[in-house]
Amino acid sequence: MNAITPLELAFHRIGGPYAMSKACGVSNTTALRWKARGGLPRTEWTGETHYAEIIEAATQITKAELLSTYVPPPKQPEQPDGKID
Repeated sequence: MNAITPLELAFHRIGGPYAMSKACGVSNTTALRWKARGGLPRTEWTGETHYAEIIEAATQITKAELLSTYVPPPKQPEQPDGKID
């Protein structure tokens, strides 16, 4: 049996993906993507967004816990034509 991750616990405590999306000001699809992927977006580690802080305030699960169990994929470099691989 797999242990529940801090993000899964946060989804449970906040009331599911819809409640998570409302609390963070994102679409329901975005919250569902976080849940399916098992982590918050890369921008949490670069400081571009602050969803973990919002989730911490709503669930009492710390930002450190939320960010500790998932390593985001690296940002893909842009190609000379402006497209991302």
